[in-house]
Amino acid sequence: MRDENLVGFWDSSPYDYGAMESSWVCLRRDGTGWTAVANTGSAAVSQLTWDCPRDGEVELRYTWTASGRWAAGTPFILAEIDEQGPYGEVVRTRYSVGTETPPMEDAPVTALHLDEDVEFVRRFALASREADQAGPAATPAAED
Repeated sequence: MRDENLVGFWDSSPYDYGAMESSWVCLRRDGTGWTAVANTGSAAVSQLTWDCPRDGEVELRYTWTASGRWAAGTPFILAEIDEQGPYGEVVRTRYSVGTETPPMEDAPVTALHLDEDVEFVRRFALASREADQAGPAATPAAED
């Protein structure tokens, strides 16, 4: 079972006031997706599958990850891969989706609140319901 309210591209940046990094979560209708985190010099991306085992609970099952340095201006593209490979972490967390205005923002957003950290944060704003973009981890950078 999947909650359609979770489908989309979620961005932590409206909540990142004072933080040195941002995180993203992309959940697709087909149960696949990815997460990413980037700071001033490094980034990590991970592929996953997801499901909702119970109402108000989401489970992210990571399958692959890579970390390294990202290309300036493009936080979703790793320019250099330091590490990559299979990844077996599972995150199961309660969640809620609602409307709110983040600190330092003028307009309300559709917000995703998680009880457990995903890529170091618990609050994301919906950037787009379009979740079919390939994403950073769609093709593992095995061509190194």
